[in-house]
Amino acid sequence: HLNYKEQNERLTRALKNEFYLEAIFIEYSILEDRTESILKYTGSLPKQNTFVSIDRKITLIEKLAKNKKAIIKNYFTNDIISELRDWRTKRNALIHALIKRNTTTDELKAIALEGQTLVKTMCHLSTNYKRKLQRQNLLVE
Repeated sequence: HLNYKEQNERLTRALKNEFYLEAIFIEYSILEDRTESILKYTGSLPKQNTFVSIDRKITLIEKLAKNKKAIIKNYFTNDIISELRDWRTKRNALIHALIKRNTTTDELKAIALEGQTLVKTMCHLSTNYKRKLQRQNLLVE
């Protein structure tokens, strides 16, 4: 919890100081963590010591949310799944081509600010989803 809090504080400082590339890295890390936690809550994360990409985690959440009887469908809609994928795609394109193309500060800022919004949304949804599972004694720990 303390590390999570510290990373959110770092994110705030990075954005305030216009360190957009740093903000993007922190956002990606937080989104990795949130998607992993969501899968852990339901016991759906592949076994430990196995690398699971954020894209795979998003796909697993999407698959779980397609079950009409699952609680997760109320939290992780097609819209949020699309937003996650779109942001990940933008982030990856930026990072992988950082030296190969002229990336403007405005581009970095736009992706960082979009990521900040997405991080807030995912943190909120993840917390609410976890609380719902706890209330119904469905949380896997």
